[in-house]
Amino acid sequence: MKKRKFIFVFLVSLVGILLVWGCRKKSPEGPTDIRIRNLTTQIFDSVYVDTYSGDHTYGTILPASTTGYERYDKAYREAYIKLYINQVKYELIPVDYTYEIPIGQEKCTYELSIADSLNHTLGVHVVLDAPL
Repeated sequence: MKKRKFIFVFLVSLVGILLVWGCRKKSPEGPTDIRIRNLTTQIFDSVYVDTYSGDHTYGTILPASTTGYERYDKAYREAYIKLYINQVKYELIPVDYTYEIPIGQEKCTYELSIADSLNHTLGVHVVLDAPL
């Protein structure tokens, strides 16, 4: 009886270990360093970026300028971005992160443009600059 119980506990433990080992992530999800590039002719004020696992305020970004990098635990190709142009709020609001794949251990640039000036929405193009 004790031998059966031992074998059962051993097999359950072995299966548990194999499941945990087999399900671990194959590539790290972060950190990711992000900088912002203003592709417009407008001044961006109070630039705020939230990647769902971290947020930073970049301040004012002049036209055709690029900020320094800020580190995020995890980042995606889309993020919540809010900024002001002439005291008018512009945003990029991601729909859902469910099917998004993290950028991973990279330095990247979010190049921002105005997608729709009537609805005050932003466009973003992500450029992978270099691995971390």
